[in-house]
Amino acid sequence: MRVKEKEENFMEMAFIPQPKRLTRGSGVFRIARAGSIGVPSREWYPAAREAKSVFANHEAAITLPGVRDNLQMVRTAGLKPGGYRLAISRERVVLEAGDPEAARSGVRTLLQVAAQSPAGSLKCLRITDWPDFSSRGVYYDVTRGRVPTLESLKQQADLLAKFKINHLQYYIEDVFRFRKHPLIGKNRSPLSAADLMELDAYCAERGIDLVPSLAAFGHMHGILTLPPYRHLAEDYGVGKLVTKEGMPGWFTAGEGWARGWSLAVGNRKSYEFLDSLFAEFLPCFSSKWFNVCCDEVFDMGCGQSYALAKRLGKGELFLRHILKLRDLAAKYGKKIMIWGDIIKHYPKAVKRMPKDIAVLDWGYDYNTDFKGIAKFTRTGLESYACPGTSSWSSLFPRVPQAMANIAGFAAAGRRYGAQGLLNTDWGDGGHFNFMEYSWLGYLFGAEQAWNAGADRNSFPGRFCRLFLGSDDGTLVRAVRTLSDISAVTRLYGPGHQLWQELFTAPPGNPLYGGKKVKAIVARDGRVGTADAKFDAAYARAALKRLAKVRSVMARAAKSSRLDPNRVLGYWVFAIDTIIHAARRLAAFGQGGKDTPAVRRRLKAEMRSLEKRFVSLWLARNRVSDMSVTVRRYRAAVKSL
Repeated sequence: MRVKEKEENFMEMAFIPQPKRLTRGSGVFRIARAGSIGVPSREWYPAAREAKSVFANHEAAITLPGVRDNLQMVRTAGLKPGGYRLAISRERVVLEAGDPEAARSGVRTLLQVAAQSPAGSLKCLRITDWPDFSSRGVYYDVTRGRVPTLESLKQQADLLAKFKINHLQYYIEDVFRFRKHPLIGKNRSPLSAADLMELDAYCAERGIDLVPSLAAFGHMHGILTLPPYRHLAEDYGVGKLVTKEGMPGWFTAGEGWARGWSLAVGNRKSYEFLDSLFAEFLPCFSSKWFNVCCDEVFDMGCGQSYALAKRLGKGELFLRHILKLRDLAAKYGKKIMIWGDIIKHYPKAVKRMPKDIAVLDWGYDYNTDFKGIAKFTRTGLESYACPGTSSWSSLFPRVPQAMANIAGFAAAGRRYGAQGLLNTDWGDGGHFNFMEYSWLGYLFGAEQAWNAGADRNSFPGRFCRLFLGSDDGTLVRAVRTLSDISAVTRLYGPGHQLWQELFTAPPGNPLYGGKKVKAIVARDGRVGTADAKFDAAYARAALKRLAKVRSVMARAAKSSRLDPNRVLGYWVFAIDTIIHAARRLAAFGQGGKDTPAVRRRLKAEMRSLEKRFVSLWLARNRVSDMSVTVRRYRAAVKSL
């Protein structure tokens, strides 16, 4: 039986993820000043160590008959995989689980109970809970613009673990310091082997499997356009192709961007090169898995592998590459994962894939064909549902789209037998979308991965309580309003948020034309399409709403009692960038007021935003490719 309660009643005790079964008791358990935490064996010690933040001055000890423990952990058979039972009465606290990791999940629920109980006590209740997916992950892009500091990545792991995330990947194309290939990632603040080994150990202590991820087919332009490696590119790193047949127009339109995109899989030296990368990269990780990516290989078989593709067929060519990667990874004790967007077009190849390969099925629209994951699960392949936070190409995440996308994938993944949910956060266009923006999406993904039937309506309120430290309904409403405003996206545009497009659009841009267009919009978190007219009147209405949201957020950001993870300062900056975009529309849109004075104010505002952007970036991230976005700010000033 799933918990279904009205928001106002549920908020008596909030949880993320929401438990499957919850019965409230009466009274509280009073925590003694000292005592013991009983565990059945040493393997359960990590769970006991986490519990010590509630049971201070308590020592972990092996449970003994007749000896009382203030918190007793019990190994219990018959629970659902990964599940636990937590019983808090006035007399005792008992946590039952089938294994140490399930016990740790129960402790993380216990920590949320403690945070909402009177000091020195725990509210009485009973919870029976289990995960819908055994693997619950986040996939974070550290390549396309911004590499966080080691400390920031550790803080990310800490917070994700609290909400039962147990799988983490970093998307890497070329931001790793390869000692045999020093040109790769040069001057881009690459991660080192020491960084990754330290992170691997740090994640393991928190029950997180840090899975290596490295582009090993497409998305290799950062490497394959470098002179020493051009001979390994499908187009020789210079755009030399035999055909563009089957390649999307948007991909071929920007030849400079598409150049050197994919590895030439018809060149045996490609595999010698990959092996040299794997030899340095893979031993940094203890995980048994390795994500070789292999997504969006639009130029596969169009250049130096053209003759081979004509002889074998592209499906066979792709499968052959995957099998070679599987063999290479096995040298380092790894099994491979691949993105599923290419292989799904070749059903015969899907059926022939070895069952020790995992497939990651992705799609980021609010109305994605979620049931497509069945193409993989029904063949017996280990499969993961991969939604996204909709943070990229946006000044603030398109939260309603993200929630619909994540919930849709969670429901389909559970229905069709996926093993995991991997929630992605990309950095398209320079990764100007700060990690701090994504926590709504991360935690909603964590909840859906654990309990796909959780109550979506109450989630913003529970997020505000458990992550932002506030029960203020005004803040909850501000979060909802900001989410709705951020959702606006032109349906037939480039797939970027409207405000992000306007942010640097010069006067005279067609965006300011004021014609009615089809757009994705949201109201009270419900996302859909509508005819919309983006003119000066639309901008002025948005500015009024944004002013109210900013006032609430800025006040909360300054509070010493709220926002323990210090994200709201970043959110206020995001609001200010949207306000700037709206002011541009108010000036240059149909019915707007464009004067020299208005342009001077916009220029001054953009320069101020640039300084704040640099400061926020450097506070938690390496320099990496910060200049990509800074140049965009300066070009926007110049256009005025």
